Amino acid sequence: MEKKALIIGSTAADVIIEIDNLPRRGDDINVSSQSLAPGGCAYNVASALDYFGKTFDLLSPVGTGYYGDFICKILSDRGFSTPLHRITGDNGCCYCLVDRTGERSFICHRGVEYQFREEFFSDIKSSDYSFIYICGLDLEDSSSDAILSFLESAHKNKGDTVTFPGYAGMHSSYPCLFFAPGPRISHMPVSILKNILNLNPVLHMNEKESAYLISKFEGINNLLKITGMPIISTKGGEGAVIYELKDGKHVIKRDIPACPVEKVVDTIGAGDAHAGGVISGLMDGLSLKDAVIQANLISSRIVQSKGATIYRKTASDKDNKNL
Repeated sequence: MEKKALIIGSTAADVIIEIDNLPRRGDDINVSSQSLAPGGCAYNVASALDYFGKTFDLLSPVGTGYYGDFICKILSDRGFSTPLHRITGDNGCCYCLVDRTGERSFICHRGVEYQFREEFFSDIKSSDYSFIYICGLDLEDSSSDAILSFLESAHKNKGDTVTFPGYAGMHSSYPCLFFAPGPRISHMPVSILKNILNLNPVLHMNEKESAYLISKFEGINNLLKITGMPIISTKGGEGAVIYELKDGKHVIKRDIPACPVEKVVDTIGAGDAHAGGVISGLMDGLSLKDAVIQANLISSRIVQSKGATIYRKTASDKDNKNL
């Protein structure tokens, strides 16, 4: 049986507000438009996997209230596999302020979509998955204990060998963990960071997040030694970089150019789509380099459309590896 990916994290409602510039304190401004769309890091990654026709489970709590009803309908309409029943408590939302350059700023109301419990993982078998994704935003609350407990258990109870194409350093036989630290990485306790890094994750992050972790752990060499896996750093319009450690001491850096973009509409979800593009490529047996090339391509499509996700027009498009 072909294994699938497990995406752990939040699904929230994105309230997208288009403005010319971010307001200063005391300003009174008008918005150009406002719309409601599904979002959240885990949902966005799952959407990228769905775009490429990959099989996955989305382990994402869905609450009650207006936003909970909205998210529940979206997940149902898209046929996403969600092992969890709805739980009591308001689902949150994210106010996405998009300026005229397409850059986004987030104001988040965190609801039950960030509250994980140990029983959520009781029926989840890590051996069913080849890849597991988690974002740092979902490890801020006390529920991080439940998530870490599951990941540590997956790390100890090794199943069938996971193939990591083009990467000789993939020596472990548990599901490959993808960890995206997220924009609030500096708010995460160092103890949790160390726990995650000791689970040998592929780190997927942007330049700012990379700079923080490199500084915190005293160099890219140390980070690579701790994780034993490649690091992927996205650079916006400049593409992405892959860092790997050769012979345990030499850092190999590979620049992967960005795809051309005619006009940036907004950057919401671009990083999440990139992570999903990499995972999808590896599930298809691509090398890490080719998986990142694919990820750069889907990210370029995301920033040229409104919101965090894009959809295929026909089912047959799922067989098109060039998008």
